[in-house]
Amino acid sequence: MNILGALGHMDFMPLFYGILMFLGIWSMYHKLTHGHWLRLFIEAGVFTFVFILHGGTMTGGFSAMIAALLAGLILGRKRR
Repeated sequence: MNILGALGHMDFMPLFYGILMFLGIWSMYHKLTHGHWLRLFIEAGVFTFVFILHGGTMTGGFSAMIAALLAGLILGRKRR
């Protein structure tokens, strides 16, 4: 069995979710340590809202991560 055949049967979604989790945590940590309070509260608020909206499921958690990351990147910069 060659390596390309083995890669076709691997699930890369956990790796993708792990990268998203890291980016979300890093984004919030960066905002916390640099005093970007409004952007931090926007990101945390969007995460909480979407997570509750989806009923606290794992899929809802991943959706909330993506929504919060996008909200933190876009909504915080619109204020300037």
